[in-house]
Order: sequence, then C-alpha cells, then structure tokens
Amino acid sequence: MYKILMNTPFGFVLEMSNEHIYRQDSPYEIFIDDKLHSADTRNVVCIFGLMPNRNYHIEIKGTGLDFGFTHQTETPGYVIDVTDYGASGNGIKDDTSAINAAIYTAPGGSVIRFSKGVYTVSSVLLRSNIDLYLEEGAEIRQNPDRKHLAVIKGYQKNYDYTEASVNATWEGNPLDCYSSLIHGHNVENVRIYGLGIFNGSGEESGFWKNPKVKDVAWRPRNFFLSFSRNITSAGITSRNSSAWNIHPFYSDGLRFYGLHIESDTNSPNTDGLNPESCDDVEIVGCRFCVGDDCIAIKSGKVHMARYHYKPSENITIRNCLMEEGHGGVVIGSEISCGAKNIKIEKCLLQRTDRGLRIKTRRGRGNTSVVEGIALENIRMEGVINCFTVNMFYNCDPDGRSHYVSCPNPLPVGEDTPVVRSITISGVAAEDISGAAIFLSGLPESPIIGVTFKDSSFSFRDGRETACPEMMSNEVLIPNLGVYMNNVEDTNFCRNRFEGTHVTIIDGKEEHNV
Repeated sequence: MYKILMNTPFGFVLEMSNEHIYRQDSPYEIFIDDKLHSADTRNVVCIFGLMPNRNYHIEIKGTGLDFGFTHQTETPGYVIDVTDYGASGNGIKDDTSAINAAIYTAPGGSVIRFSKGVYTVSSVLLRSNIDLYLEEGAEIRQNPDRKHLAVIKGYQKNYDYTEASVNATWEGNPLDCYSSLIHGHNVENVRIYGLGIFNGSGEESGFWKNPKVKDVAWRPRNFFLSFSRNITSAGITSRNSSAWNIHPFYSDGLRFYGLHIESDTNSPNTDGLNPESCDDVEIVGCRFCVGDDCIAIKSGKVHMARYHYKPSENITIRNCLMEEGHGGVVIGSEISCGAKNIKIEKCLLQRTDRGLRIKTRRGRGNTSVVEGIALENIRMEGVINCFTVNMFYNCDPDGRSHYVSCPNPLPVGEDTPVVRSITISGVAAEDISGAAIFLSGLPESPIIGVTFKDSSFSFRDGRETACPEMMSNEVLIPNLGVYMNNVEDTNFCRNRFEGTHVTIIDGKEEHNV
C-alpha cells in the first residue's frame, strides 16, 4: 500500500502503491497528528519540516484506499545551521566560505541546515557522511559572475605527466568545466533533501549565449557528482541551470526522489537528470520541465570507453512526470560504454518531442551496447514521436561525416555500436503528431529483438511531415506511423492504432494498421 523511500530527521519520502500513473485522479489529504498537513495527487510525496526523533501519526484520506501509520523521524548527531558560521542568506553577501567551513568542520554524521533565505555561492563542496537539509524557502544560488567560479580540470595530470585522473567532463569527454553549484567528488553517504531550491543563475550569467563555444571552461551544472557512492537527493527544486541540471558521473548507489527540475524551455542543453556511467540508480517521483532532454542516460564517447570503461546500468525510473523537453527518457548519444538493464514504469509524458529515444552512430564503438531496455505502463499525451531508435544520429560536427550517414553496409569493427533487446508494454499514447514507432538500425548492425505489446496509439488529424529523428538521410513520409529499417526479430502483439498512418518496413509500405 505504501513504502517509505527515505527517512531523515526532518521528514520522509512516501510512495503509494496503486494502479495510477504518476498521480491519482482526485486529490487526497495528508493528516499529521490529526491536523491537515497538505493535499496532493502524486504517488510520491516529500513530507519535510518535521522535528527530529519524534513519533508522528500519519493518515492518508481520499484515495479510495485510506490508510494510516506511525512514523518516527531519525535522530541526528549534530544539526549545524550555516548562519552560525557567518552565512547571511541575504542573497548579496558571498556565503561560500561560511557554508563550506560548516561542512568541512562538522563531525561525521552531521546535518548542515539551510534556514529560509538566499545563499549566494560560487560552489558548495560536499563531504562524505555530511547531509544538507534545505528548509522550505531556502535557496542556494550560484554567483552569476563566472570570474568567481573555479575551473575543474577535465584531466588532472600528475607531476611528471605520466598519469592523469578524470575530474570533469563535457558531452562525453574529459574537458575543463566551471565548478558546479553543488559539487561532489569522491564522496559517499551524503543526503541532500528538503523543500529548498538550487538556482544556477544560468539566464543571468551569460552561459546561455553562444552555448557551444568554450569560454575558458565549459558551463557548470546545478549538481555534479563524480566517482561518488551512496548519494540521495529528495524534495529539492533545481532551476535556471547553466547546463545540465543534475549530472552524476561514474557514481553508484544513487537515489533521486521527488525532485522538481525546471528550466526555460528555450534554454540550451538544460537537461534534467543525466546519469553518465553510473550503476544502481533510482529516479522516482520526479517532475521535469526543461529545455532539452528530461532524463538522458549516457556513458561517454569512445575515448572514455577505451581508457575508463564503465557502462550505465541497473537504472529504474518510476512515477515521474515529464512535461516538456526534447525527449522523455533518452539513451545516448554519448553512449560508448553502453547501457543495460534500464526499466521505466508508471511515468506520464506530456508534450515532449519524443518519448523513449535511443541515439547512437558509427564511431561510438563496439563497447556501445544498449540492451535490456523495458518500458511498462506509460502514458503519453501530445508527445510528437513516441519511440525512436536512431543509429545514424548526426548531431555535432563529428556526426555529419559520410562514414556516419552512409546507408550502405560498412565493415563491422571496433567502431560499430549495438542496440538490442527492447520491450515496450502497456503504453497509452494520445494526440500523436509524428510517428508512434521509428526504428532505424545500421545495415551492418541491425536493431535486434524489439517487442511492442498491449499498447495503443492514437494519431492527431492534419499532421505535418517531418523526420522523427536527427539524421542526414531524412525520412520524410506523410502520416508516418510506424517505420522500421534494418530491424530484426520483432514481436508485435495486441497493439491498437487509431487514425490515419503509414507503416514502412525495410523501405516498403506494408499497410495502414
């Protein structure tokens, strides 16, 4: 009936088990100790603002399955308010040194508390076994003047240049980046939670101007993790990021609960949450409205695969809302270490350009194996193209070569990517203005093993003709509904298509389904 995903001294995260996708049809009420706390419709709610080491009686009323339980908040070791270390929270004074001093002098197991206020910083540096708690009304804001930001080296070389460690990354390669608003490197056992805000000052900083041009270093994120373990974030709102909002990199054991990630829909590359070469990741109850992909699973370009091989794997995405964005859940295109065992369920997608999107190309390498992808119980409303797999992805200068776009079979070798084993079931998609299914494999490396079952697709009248994917050899077919080229071992079972559409398989028009 319910599950406590996370418990803290100041509240908890609750997930309700039901048949609803992301949210329920009508509001329910949350009572704490017989007093009305809030009303909500979501399956996952973050309840913060409570007191440590206290028993609370919780009642949920109005779901049709009303229930109650007793919950005890954790007992913290130390609770340290950043204002005790000289942080002002007035939005003007630079609070960086005060906050980082609080974090780095705190005893292990402490909670660093941000009370209501605006804390302007260059970067907050995480430390192992130290939690951050942002009360409602607390905002951590990055200084919009990039002269105040440190530059994190992509490769940190040793004294005689014989070895190097990776510290920062940009679009799949180890490149210098400005320090992120929240920065964690080689940390473990950290929780960041509450109803506060991360504000990256992206619009004010000028980072959105000429975004593809490096200016000293590449753009910062709102929250960057590298080589870290056992990290949880819950309840936080991330907005106005200069680039990707949340970017975990080569990190394991990650939990993201009830986050609200928002960016101006016209802002450049402001993806929501992009795990890169990460293992054991849960993204549950999060809401996305962004200027690029909502969730993008990556694992680097070929250099990283050759020298730092680590796939993205064992990732669960559940009970999430994706309202705007280029893609709902995207895999690639920087995917040279591969991705496997990805499960997406009970998610609601509204007005995204694509639903599930897999993008790769020749040159990503034979370690770029995408497999074991499963979607279950998904609802799409006004999504342009529901499911796309594109192995001719042509974004960026290195994607526009003849080698990438050549439609003829090329020799299979160390540069050839693989996509296989995809299962889609229980999808209901309405008001589709593009294609329901678009699968374009390589002639020398077909997409293998695709199943669509128990799903329904309804097309909008008067659709415009446009290619569902970014590729040099565009596919322009009026009323395209299903397109499969270089695809093997497909299974279609108990699906329904409504509205005029055309089915193309291996270049031939089969029929209107």
